[in-house]
Amino acid sequence: MQSGISVSQELQNAFAQFTSDTSAFCLPVTITGESLTPKSTIPFSGGGNSFYPSLSQLSSVLEPKTPIYLLLRQNGSLVALTYIPSNAGVRAKTLFASTRATLVRELGSEKFAETIFATDEDEVVGEKAWREREAEKNGTSAGYRREDLMGEKERELEAVRRAEEGARSGTPGRDIGIGGTFNRGPSRMRIEMQVNEEAKGALQGLQQGGLVQIAIDVPTETLKLASSESGVDANSVQNQISSTSPRYSFYHYPSSDAVIFIYTCPSGSSIKERMLYASSRMYALSVAEEQGLKVSKKIEAGTPDEVTGERLHEEVNPPQNEGINRGFARPRRPGR
Repeated sequence: MQSGISVSQELQNAFAQFTSDTSAFCLPVTITGESLTPKSTIPFSGGGNSFYPSLSQLSSVLEPKTPIYLLLRQNGSLVALTYIPSNAGVRAKTLFASTRATLVRELGSEKFAETIFATDEDEVVGEKAWREREAEKNGTSAGYRREDLMGEKERELEAVRRAEEGARSGTPGRDIGIGGTFNRGPSRMRIEMQVNEEAKGALQGLQQGGLVQIAIDVPTETLKLASSESGVDANSVQNQISSTSPRYSFYHYPSSDAVIFIYTCPSGSSIKERMLYASSRMYALSVAEEQGLKVSKKIEAGTPDEVTGERLHEEVNPPQNEGINRGFARPRRPGR
């Protein structure tokens, strides 16, 4: 999942100055509005370029429950560290986790030797944590991986990140430890799970104006029918979709052959729900196709109120300059 946040011109300028100034130790970055913006640069301590003695200075920009990005200079190379405290709010966690790839990509991924994810202050300012990372990177760690040192919340957030990036890019990655079976085809990764017959039947019977919602039963990791409605007007779709839990919704637009797949994932969803839904959406599509549905449009949204009747109409009847194949489209926010 991507957040829609982008690097500001202010950050581009600050980063250019940071990369050229070898006395600069850290460039903190935060999210302001819908942009990635810089904070004041932190110099190396003592006037030298010593990495470990300078780590304690990072405490000045770390706040309880507040995520932040830290661009660091270590041994002449740049490191991008994402700090998301385990007690941060769900919305902030999701926003910063889904934007970290954008930050590195827009600044130039080739400029960074390493990207790091941390959830505890000691993992940012503690010399021991950095020594452990360096030992692992050099292949000298004492029989353990960095993931073995992660706390439960950090492992969950890392799994969410990998699941969402893998689902969007279609690039096979490591098993994220949530059950199910990965199917690695020539160009995509998906996780397969059981599908109950009620869900299959509702998909098979989807008619014009019909809305079928499929949910994942988290304990059993099974795709199940959440609801099936007929005669749903396009303007009413957003009122039918759950606003508290993720859903895969299939809507047959009235008076057309268009079947729209709508993936919604509210910010209050649990971490495991996010992992399962992000990893399984391509499989949900394949299940629908196996029941005879031909999905022609796809929408990805945070909350159902983004799925307006106008937005659905635009998907089925796009303006002439936009073409018809737009992949997963992110709806405009209400009022825009």
